[in-house]
Amino acid sequence: MTQKISRFLFIILLLTSTLVSQACTIFMANDGQHVWIGNNEDEIYTTQYRMWYYPAGKESYGYMIWTELSIGKLFYGLMYKNPQGGLNQYGLFMDYTAIDDEPVANDPAKENRKKELVHDLLKSCKTVSEAIQYISKYNLVKLKGAQLYIADANGDYATVHGGYIIRKTENNFALTNYCINKGHKEACYRRDVAVNYLSAAKIFELTDIKTVLQKSAQKQPQTLVTNFSIAVDLKSSTIHLYYKNDFETEKVINLSAELEKGAHHKNLAEYFPKDVSPLIEKEFERNGINAALATYKQLRTKPDAQYNFNNNAVVNLAVKWIDSGKVKEAIALLETLKEFDPDKTEIYTWLGVAYRKDNNSIESNKNFARALELNPNDYLATLWGKQENQKVIFRLNDFEGAEQVSLMGEFTQWTKNAIKMTKENGVWTCEAVLPKGENIYKFKVNNDYLTDKINMMYIGTGPDMYSKIYVW
Repeated sequence: MTQKISRFLFIILLLTSTLVSQACTIFMANDGQHVWIGNNEDEIYTTQYRMWYYPAGKESYGYMIWTELSIGKLFYGLMYKNPQGGLNQYGLFMDYTAIDDEPVANDPAKENRKKELVHDLLKSCKTVSEAIQYISKYNLVKLKGAQLYIADANGDYATVHGGYIIRKTENNFALTNYCINKGHKEACYRRDVAVNYLSAAKIFELTDIKTVLQKSAQKQPQTLVTNFSIAVDLKSSTIHLYYKNDFETEKVINLSAELEKGAHHKNLAEYFPKDVSPLIEKEFERNGINAALATYKQLRTKPDAQYNFNNNAVVNLAVKWIDSGKVKEAIALLETLKEFDPDKTEIYTWLGVAYRKDNNSIESNKNFARALELNPNDYLATLWGKQENQKVIFRLNDFEGAEQVSLMGEFTQWTKNAIKMTKENGVWTCEAVLPKGENIYKFKVNNDYLTDKINMMYIGTGPDMYSKIYVW
């Protein structure tokens, strides 16, 4: 048994020795006074993370790292060996972006570096120049499928790969998931929206960094989503942390204060209130809808700080119930939510959908009208609630950095007759006449096929995931 565990442990370490995030967006915003880093960590929704803190020693600087957590408690303690990124007390920051494999350099005069870099760089370097000097001693033979972005509090930065190092060329910079060697550029809406925003602004405050993070975030129901986002003030080594695309709930981490607590670690999810929707769903499955609603009302009437009521998790639970045929239960849940959030547009939109599915067009129209009264330009309310003569309006706000966007579905024979969308004031729009009943669709954004980031009605998983809409 001991041999089997040891062998399994070795395999896990081998598989994770080059582990990096599947996708992310990193950018620097430097106005000469403020030096900010923004970073979206994008992976599958269920991925978990941990923050690790290491105080300064006699020969090392104090620093923190963030890592994934593997499934099973046995391996949680090992993940510090595979940092996704980190920050030290002098404002030296680093994080990885995954790319397709590129050739690495192999100088026979240099030592082959098989161990990861982040720990040693954060321990021993204050600046990008010091980090590059450290790296120059090695052949980075393991760094072929990722780029390591390094930045410092002076506004310097570099992108490091086993085959190249790209140094700073301008104050503001963004990096995503393609090789940038020799000036190579690919259409990437996440990078392009960041570059467009950064090039237009002259002064950067926290609100600007949050805006770029939100615009470049990947959202459910896509397969890869932004699980957490950070806005880092490099001059003060302060992190503003956001979880699961909730930019209303913020955790501020002051690195100096954390390092004073000594060596410790904490799961990232523990910094934030819990998602209340699993509790409501479990109570529904055990004791029915009335018990589930009573539990929710009790929690909202006597607010429990351990639960998050700011996000759309419970609304999305109602959408799930609509789609699975529990329409009356979904209506009851949404009507309850309305009592506590009477001005939340999404609640009225999904009530409109639920009542229409329940063959109650009067209540459906009433709720759609209320949603559009609250926000005449709300995309979700427009998508579901303004279907005149089967005409549906698609409007995308998060892709102003994209070069081209098109809509496709069974109604276009997919790519054969895809509808090109047009951009006005940064918003991609189109109209399409769809058959009555259920329709599935996707968007092609540059070269990526994406589900609708706002419409939480969908079918399938992974690459076979499609957004869904009913036409009345």
